Parts: sequence; C-alpha cells; structure tokens
Amino acid sequence: MSSRWMLGVHGLAVLLLLPLAADAAAAKCRIRNPDVSIAGVMLTDAESAIAVVGSNAKLIESEDDLPHARFVSTNGVEELVLFAPYGAVADEYAEAEVRYAGPEALVLKDLPIESFKTGRGVQLGMSVAEVQALFGTCFKSRQKTGPDLFFEYEIEKADRDPELTKFGFPVYYAEYEFKNGKLVRYRFGFAFP
Repeated sequence: MSSRWMLGVHGLAVLLLLPLAADAAAAKCRIRNPDVSIAGVMLTDAESAIAVVGSNAKLIESEDDLPHARFVSTNGVEELVLFAPYGAVADEYAEAEVRYAGPEALVLKDLPIESFKTGRGVQLGMSVAEVQALFGTCFKSRQKTGPDLFFEYEIEKADRDPELTKFGFPVYYAEYEFKNGKLVRYRFGFAFP
C-alpha cells in the first residue's frame, strides 16, 4: 500500500472522529458541584425550609413566574425569593433567587440572616472570577452589555446526573448577573418542566 493512500485513510478517519471528540468534550464541560442550598434551605426539602423560613409561607402568584415566597435579610439589604413548583408539597422550594432589596422589601418577613449565602459560598458582591472559580467556565450562555455581565449554567438530564438524581427534576440551572464586575443577582435550582 502506498503511504499516500494510508495518509488519506487516516485523514478520513480523523475527520470522521472530530465530531465525536467535540461531543465528548462538550459532555465533559459541566458546571462543577452545583449549588442546591441557600441560607440553610436545601432545595426540595420541606424540613430545612421550615427550620429557616417557617412553615406555610405565603406564596405570591405571578403570571411571569412560579409561585414564590419573599424574605429580606435582617439588615434589609438582601432579598431571598424561594420558588415552589406547581403541585409541590407545602414548604418545598425548587428554585432560589437572591438580589439586593428594593424599597418594597420593607414589608417582607425578615429572617435572622444578614447575608444570604449558598451552600457553595456564593453571595452578593462576589467578583466574576470568584464565581467562576467555584463553578468553572462551562457556560450555557454569556452576554455583556456595557458594565453588565450575565451568564448561566445548565445541566440537562439532571434526573440522571449522579449529584442531582435524588431531586428528580430533568433540568438544573444557575444564572448570575454582575454590574461593574460584582454579583448583584443570582438564581439557581430545578427548572419546572
């Protein structure tokens, strides 16, 4: 056989394997150790939610989002929003959001917590680099406009993921919003199917 023919066969094999290698690399690119708790509330765990925010929190219905309960930090600076999927057991929340509180937060139930921090240590005011150090750079999307930066992670088939299977939801996501390089809002949890 000529070396030219062998080179052609090898070249064709490499071309055929490139898409498979790209798919394998994409499959390995995944958020590291996703967050599943906030301020002591474990997602989908009623017992931990009751211990932190109390039982039967008033859920606010919204056309734009899931039913949710809102709380404010003891110093009035941060707001915690816990989202309950439709049909959830009372006091079970599958998603959480933390943002700086606006004036309307004055009427919210305050919790004896000064800063809402996730189980992985995320809190408002962190830099982009600090968040990326925790979760990696495998973004689903990333956009920047002026001083604002927004990026999100997603794990599809979370119900088959070794770290997330016990939660039973098909999709896990986390999104982070920065202004002037500092975290001003984040939301994470299990997307309602």
